[in-house]
Amino acid sequence: MESRTQSIKQKWQSYTSKINAMVAKVKAYGKQGKENVAVQLKRLHTGDTSPEERQPLLSIDPNVESRPSPPKPKPKPKPKKKNKKHRKSLVFNSTDDIQAAGVDSPTRWHLEPLLQMREVTTKVLDFGDWSRVWSSHCNFTKIAHGTYGAVFRIESKAEPGTFTIGKLIPLQAKSGLGSKTKEFTSPEAAHNEVELLTILDELPGFVQFRKAEVLQGALPEALKDASIAFDVNRDQEDMSRWWARACDHSPQLWLFLEMSDAGTDLETLYPQQDQPDPGLPNPRRPTVTEVRDIFWQVACALARAEQRFEFEHRDLHLGNICLRLPEEPVSDGGSMLCTENPSVLVTIIDYTLSYARAPQRVNPTFYDLSRDRVLFEGTGARQYDVYRDMMMATRGKWSKYTPFTNVLWLYHLLHMLLDKTAETYLDTDKIVLRQHLVGLKKWMMDNSGEKALGSAQDVVRYCEQVGQEGKQDEGIGRSTEPDKASWSSIAAARAF
Repeated sequence: MESRTQSIKQKWQSYTSKINAMVAKVKAYGKQGKENVAVQLKRLHTGDTSPEERQPLLSIDPNVESRPSPPKPKPKPKPKKKNKKHRKSLVFNSTDDIQAAGVDSPTRWHLEPLLQMREVTTKVLDFGDWSRVWSSHCNFTKIAHGTYGAVFRIESKAEPGTFTIGKLIPLQAKSGLGSKTKEFTSPEAAHNEVELLTILDELPGFVQFRKAEVLQGALPEALKDASIAFDVNRDQEDMSRWWARACDHSPQLWLFLEMSDAGTDLETLYPQQDQPDPGLPNPRRPTVTEVRDIFWQVACALARAEQRFEFEHRDLHLGNICLRLPEEPVSDGGSMLCTENPSVLVTIIDYTLSYARAPQRVNPTFYDLSRDRVLFEGTGARQYDVYRDMMMATRGKWSKYTPFTNVLWLYHLLHMLLDKTAETYLDTDKIVLRQHLVGLKKWMMDNSGEKALGSAQDVVRYCEQVGQEGKQDEGIGRSTEPDKASWSSIAAARAF
């Protein structure tokens, strides 16, 4: 038994030594030797070898030309990665001089929905270094502070009088301080807003989007000074405690959006008579012609966006409509509800709460308003009534396309602007125009059923028909079903 075991060990050692010798020669002779050794290994394993073949194990005749190896198949070209869509900034475009923030892996994974977008920079920038570079090129002036962020007007130092707009949004953290603050925006919601800015950029009446950057750090001194000046001019403290916490929190994440300067928002331009904005030197009230032009342009912009992207704004209060006024008032008495030569240029902004169906996407882009119950519990401003009306119109199904919400906001716009007009209406044309606008407002509120206006497209068609026929007592066929949530059901719930 022992002799047999000894014999097996000797054979195994001999076999192992031969293999090691062949491997060494393979390394020495390369591919041709490897092919010969593979053949001999097979024969050695099966026992089909002769003494001549076993000695030597690897033989290569240098005088014999080796057989050429078959040509390698050409590798398939790798699909080209989509490059980032570099939009032109009004101030500067390169971020190479800005230091990247030291973001850990969990935070970067948390921001992945944003950083993967073509319109957003691929790295998280250090807010302090970002401010240093920007401050060398421009000056910051804070012009607005909303629920979800602040807005700054930025003037180029190289070209004084050239402006751009920057919206600064605090983002929710992955964990810890700021992760549960409702006023902070989640990366998913920020992704939706950037996507809506991108697709609506091409439509008239919507703000032009320029660039987006993700930042980390406490609010720099340049922006702090602009915020303090904004509060002092309005004789008030910082607008909310969460904004103060975000300003001093060093690991705070931010999204900076650069957009074109759309002018002044209606809330600032046409303030309440007893609450003028101290930041505006000469607050004024709209003329009836301006009311007509503002309403018509907003309705047309919404109608185009409905037709193209099934768009609903869902937050179209006066602060989210901007316009530029001419240096001299336009004398246009017109009696129609629509015009080809408006006296003002209107731009719709802020799509945080909006709904749209982006091209090449199966699911719509929207914000679930049920997360912010404070919107439906607010008092003191008429826009809170509109939020509650939207809840009734959509039945709380915010993922469903309900263009009737645009009609609710158009009615709100017309109601607020007509309430602010300050003309004596001695001119006959102005009297007729105001009668048309009041009639449109009454029609939007009172009619239901077959005559209901279920979308902004219906409102535009109605205005065009009134302009053609010179009367407003006939309805138009609606293209969108108001989903049984017309003015009749909403008016029954509350008094307008």
